[in-house]
Amino acid sequence: MSENEKTQIVLVNGKPHRKQIILADVNIPYKFSIDRNKNKLFFCINADEFSEQSFQSVVVDLNSGMVKIVPNIRNGFASAVDQTTGTVYLGGSDGIYEYNHITQEVDRPAVVSGVDVFDMHFKDYLYFVETTNLDLYVLRNSKKTIVYNVEEYGIYHFAIDGGDNAILANPNGIFFLSKKAKSPVMFADSIRNIRGITTDKKGKPYLIAKNGIYLMDQKNLQLFKILPLTDGYGLAFDNNNNIVYSDERSVIKLTPCN
Repeated sequence: MSENEKTQIVLVNGKPHRKQIILADVNIPYKFSIDRNKNKLFFCINADEFSEQSFQSVVVDLNSGMVKIVPNIRNGFASAVDQTTGTVYLGGSDGIYEYNHITQEVDRPAVVSGVDVFDMHFKDYLYFVETTNLDLYVLRNSKKTIVYNVEEYGIYHFAIDGGDNAILANPNGIFFLSKKAKSPVMFADSIRNIRGITTDKKGKPYLIAKNGIYLMDQKNLQLFKILPLTDGYGLAFDNNNNIVYSDERSVIKLTPCN
């Protein structure tokens, strides 16, 4: 594929961006996290039909383009990064592990064992959603505790913005939990097929749905579509705050034209 074929111009919130395909022909790249210290993207893919697993964790160096499957995690699915320390957490069907950049595998024993992880986010502490009950937990001092404010919300996606407000999504919509509030309020219920919530380098929250990428206005509880998509899946922001997202078969980076 030539550079001209790999790059085209798209409008993000009305501003021109170069669209660069980082990876092509990958099987549903999903659940994005970026280690901005090393500019490495962590995500999951659907395993092929000959694998004993359903999912696999993958890491791609956004500087060099080098790609590697993380080999020793069962059904690697979710990921989260402590941007302060550079610690990368990978979650699968039997626990949460720290990724080792030297061995390019996960360290054992698990940070949290015996949990099937559906989603993760790091903001001061590690937060994760268990697949079995879709409840949210926080890991403090090596102990997991349920977050009672959002118990029984059936959380699919979760993030904390730069103001320490929590945002969560389930099939009924998007909910907003102010850091001073005891329970969430409905943010929006008009977006279907939400596939991820994340924050950019400045802590601004965004979500990706099947039909596009949205900026979230927490003050006014409004959503603004900044990029229409046909089949969006994963979303993150790199060390230059560029959008990195995926569709069903590709991983794509957007960089401003000026």
